[in-house]
Amino acid sequence: MAGILDRLNKELETFGRKAQAALDEGKLQLERLRLRREQDEAARQLGRLYHSKERGGQVDPLELDAYLVKLDNLATSIARVEREIATAKGEAVSVAESGT
Repeated sequence: MAGILDRLNKELETFGRKAQAALDEGKLQLERLRLRREQDEAARQLGRLYHSKERGGQVDPLELDAYLVKLDNLATSIARVEREIATAKGEAVSVAESGT
């Protein structure tokens, strides 16, 4: 009887780890989505400014530079989150493999 309870407890712990890993990965996916939307918005604003500049409008060069820096920072953040997602997936696979 104790063996069955130990095995059940072990299976529940494994399930808990898998569920937590899935939740963590989901949070990272949402963060990546938020960053990509922010990146798209910054690119759209940069394009709008560039178009205005090309058509002879007054554009603050510092504003252009700010959007370029923002895009660079967002690209770095997205790459970081994607690495974290890959790491989380790797951990999820190792947990699944160790349970077998």
